[in-house]
Amino acid sequence: MDLTLSRYHQARLDLVSGLKALAGYRLSPQIREKYATLAQEAPEHDVRDRAWMAGRIGPDPLYQASRGLQRITQELMWREVARGLEPRRAALEAELESPGPADAATLTLDDALEIPAYFAETEFHLQPGGLWRDKLTGPIYEIGVQHFNLHRFGKSGAEMGLALLQGLPEGFAPKRFLELGCGPGYKMYPILDAFPDAEAHGSDISAALLRYAYRRALDHGRKVHYAQMNAEKLTYADNQFDLVYDMILLHEVPVSATRNILPEAFRVLRSGGIYADLDLPAYRDLDPLTAFMMDWDTDNNGEPFWRDYHELDMKQEMQKAGFVDVEFRSVTSEALKKQGNYQGKWSYRVVVGRKP
Repeated sequence: MDLTLSRYHQARLDLVSGLKALAGYRLSPQIREKYATLAQEAPEHDVRDRAWMAGRIGPDPLYQASRGLQRITQELMWREVARGLEPRRAALEAELESPGPADAATLTLDDALEIPAYFAETEFHLQPGGLWRDKLTGPIYEIGVQHFNLHRFGKSGAEMGLALLQGLPEGFAPKRFLELGCGPGYKMYPILDAFPDAEAHGSDISAALLRYAYRRALDHGRKVHYAQMNAEKLTYADNQFDLVYDMILLHEVPVSATRNILPEAFRVLRSGGIYADLDLPAYRDLDPLTAFMMDWDTDNNGEPFWRDYHELDMKQEMQKAGFVDVEFRSVTSEALKKQGNYQGKWSYRVVVGRKP
């Protein structure tokens, strides 16, 4: 599927990316310099307090400019991507609807699936219509995310998959695996490359994202079995998979949903199987300024469940679901070792547990 924008629309989008880079690479380091002075004068318990930080960092003109640019460019980014694809909407929708050969990737949709309110009513990352209303949600998401992350992931979008692999036990080789909340599908590709003989499955609640994941898999020769499901109520039978994982899924759902998803992951795993959750580190594992600036997303960037997830005791939650040998692993992909942002070198946290 060709998602190339016209030169006109690409130029407008590049301008938005430039403003994002200004906020991330120019303003944020200056905010950190000011924070360093503040941190020398304040005890740890103060700089770890959001209200205290908001009273001191929040009014700073650099911080205000940085966050203002972040919000405005996020809205502009989605608008420009959608406008760039709109002239080809009919052709793109037709391509998304077209079936592939029988021996390739598969797609199973559930028109009767009930979409939970927390998903239906949230415009995640400020993407208009959320992640399910627009038939072009997948293409819009893929282009937008590249600019949101300032192309740090590269064209392949493989970064998170590479990071997840680093978090899995050494020598582990699943025969059948499932990605929960697989979205547009490309984050799975490094997993497919690492385990070429494994049977691959991906589930998501969004039919629009799954249609794009399926079309993308056909275009890239990836045999994945996609199915529309709510991760809180999987329709797979018990004991089906050696590996169940998710990447940046649990910060997109309320804690109540996480407490349903983890037992479901446990149920569909075989004995000895591994569950892994990849996301950004918990607030407690970040320096206070990074945690404070990340927390801004909760109220301002279409991430209403962000804070609760990053303050959740995942080890306790996984143990309650039945997992043992729960470990936290800090990992980076090759791309992340070369680039950074206001957090310095970017890392992910992988929480890994085993079904007895």
